[in-house]
Amino acid sequence: MKQIIKLGFVLAAYASVACVSLAVVYNLTAPAIEAVKLAKASAGMKIVFEDADTFSPAADFEKDSASAITVNALHTAQKDGKVIGAVIEAAGATYDKAVMLVGLDLNRTITGIQFLSLTDTPGFGQRAAEPAFTDQFKGLEAAKTLEAGSDFDGISGATITTKGVTNIVNYAVWAAGDYLAKNYGGQAGTGGAPVVEAAPAVFDFDTAFAELFPAREGGEKPVYTEAEEYREKAVKKLRVDKVWTVSADGKQLGALAAVTGTSYHGTVSVLTAVDTERTIIGCRITDLNDTPNIGMRALEKDFYGQFTGKGSDDPLIVKEGVDALSGATVTSAAVADAVKVGAMQAAEAAAQKGGKAVPADAHSYPLNELQEEE
Repeated sequence: MKQIIKLGFVLAAYASVACVSLAVVYNLTAPAIEAVKLAKASAGMKIVFEDADTFSPAADFEKDSASAITVNALHTAQKDGKVIGAVIEAAGATYDKAVMLVGLDLNRTITGIQFLSLTDTPGFGQRAAEPAFTDQFKGLEAAKTLEAGSDFDGISGATITTKGVTNIVNYAVWAAGDYLAKNYGGQAGTGGAPVVEAAPAVFDFDTAFAELFPAREGGEKPVYTEAEEYREKAVKKLRVDKVWTVSADGKQLGALAAVTGTSYHGTVSVLTAVDTERTIIGCRITDLNDTPNIGMRALEKDFYGQFTGKGSDDPLIVKEGVDALSGATVTSAAVADAVKVGAMQAAEAAAQKGGKAVPADAHSYPLNELQEEE
């Protein structure tokens, strides 16, 4: 027992020495590491702001967390110790996504742009990083919102990338220009922050439930009762995760089904609600990982809202009653299939609680089951 206790003290001593040593090493090396990072960052900033000789982090710069464009950092650009502009690092959605450095002087003139990362399609969106495109921005007056085709040439065959890059640049120069105007006498802009719509997001279950079966004023909140016989049930290559019947004030309102299927990239999960007459009340996508600005547009109401009002027994086939997203036929079909299976399973559960009876041939419905690539 004494040996064990002794060993414990020895190990504790070693651990303490190791922790102190690591702390000492960190304190000694941290400044050097930060200096290297700043040197690398300054090299990139020098590319977009050639006239500056030093760059300093703007500690008092306030980031706007409400914008769909993320500002990672802002550095003031100095020459001979005097601030002559700023370099801002901003990120946002393009066809996929991009992180950029944008330089701006006190006259709100762009001094240059550079991509730190760009994950768009090779041969198309990737051309945005080529000098033929980026060099167009140098010298542009950015007191107003810039537009492709008017202020600079867009990228042929990469409209979405062009729009995304334009959004990032416009927001970056507004943020940098606003900061310079407030703190260093820079030229004021002609308007507020550019409005960049946030990318649509998947629904959480609480929000989806509340929207599909909203509580009535003066009535009780809907009660959801799981029909356990449907849990993780396989239906036509899709998985029915759960089904709930819904009631309120002693009356059956319908049912909900959560279904998961295969999409263009990975899986898609859809929550579909029906009433007691086998009519689709609506659907909400709770999980989707697809191409930004293409397949992810399935999260927009213009797409998923088209299923509202259709019958559970109606065929939901793309281009034959279901409008497919441009360039995202497989994703569109995957969502439609999940809605169809969910509507049929939910309607069946509702029928067991007094809803409209299930037709004799209800289970012979077709699905899209698209396998080809988009």
